[in-house]
Amino acid sequence: MTQWVTMFLASMDHSPSEQLTGDPDCWHNSVLILSEGGEHWELSQKIAHRINGKSNLSKWAGSRDGYKKKFEKELAATIADFPVFLEAISAQERVIEDSFRHMVDELGLSRCVQTSTRNEKTYMSFGPFLRRQSGRSAEELEKVSFEISRVQAVPLIFICHFVLRVHQRLLQTLGVDRPQLDWLDMQLMPNKFPGGIDGRMALLFNAIMSLTTPGLIKGNLRISTLVNSNGDAGNELADNVAGLLRDKIASGNHEFLLGINEAGWEIWEPSMAPMDNR
Repeated sequence: MTQWVTMFLASMDHSPSEQLTGDPDCWHNSVLILSEGGEHWELSQKIAHRINGKSNLSKWAGSRDGYKKKFEKELAATIADFPVFLEAISAQERVIEDSFRHMVDELGLSRCVQTSTRNEKTYMSFGPFLRRQSGRSAEELEKVSFEISRVQAVPLIFICHFVLRVHQRLLQTLGVDRPQLDWLDMQLMPNKFPGGIDGRMALLFNAIMSLTTPGLIKGNLRISTLVNSNGDAGNELADNVAGLLRDKIASGNHEFLLGINEAGWEIWEPSMAPMDNR
């Protein structure tokens, strides 16, 4: 039986950061911008040209209000012209924490998480995972565990949960016009996590994306971390959208690109949060 496969490129960014801040009212925003042939780079460059005649967008942080208003206007005016999918999620820190166990369960990690405290700081250990190696039996595979601080572990699970759900929705959406499509690979291009590309947060993200996904999604998730994101048009677009959503949330405005199917903004309100039974 023939298996129909495609691959999407995905730029990802977060605002304000990938760590808990200690403020339960703080809104965390994550953005994924996806395209099959890299068209969201073209979208980013077109928006930049329409704003300031340049080929690159400015970083959202530090930009003036005039630039920000132009960006939102031009994004709404041009995104429908490109085969681009924009997915975003916003949730308060208290909601992310209350939803942690629910997300861990849905990721199939409920038996793989242990909590400990050292020097009045809480850590979480994830594993053991089996590192897949061709030509080796299950008994021969290396067992790997990762320990990171709780302030990093909780938002990381939130991000992983979001990415996997976006994959599931995208495959379903594509299947409407391509019913023969049954496998979707994604090349994720995030910024460096705190600690760098070899830090514990990055290593755990890579492990969850590559080692738990076979039973959860129909496809592979590959990671290509941007060591230096300056000049990367896809990252610049994700940065601007994440900043835009953060500003909208702060102002109480929850409307974004109404009427455009290529964009979706998921907002987790406190009353919507799955209960944490810890």
